[in-house]
Amino acid sequence: MAEPRVRVHAKDLKGETPVAVRDARDRYDLAIDFSFPPEKIVAGLQQVFQDGVDSGRWSRSDHVRAAEETYEAAPHPEDDPY
Repeated sequence: MAEPRVRVHAKDLKGETPVAVRDARDRYDLAIDFSFPPEKIVAGLQQVFQDGVDSGRWSRSDHVRAAEETYEAAPHPEDDPY
């Protein structure tokens, strides 16, 4: 099966919402109504993306997680007990 297509549209959402999404197996459509104030568009986008992460539909692959691992820094010389 092919990877989903991502499409972004500037669309009149009839004043109902600044952002709408259709998330299907074969496509991801994001519609933005630019007649809304920028802060409402930003809040709408943040909610759409957060919902995708919280639901588990969107996650990072294991190779990305491995690259994000943190490593303990070497001790500072002044902290050396010897």
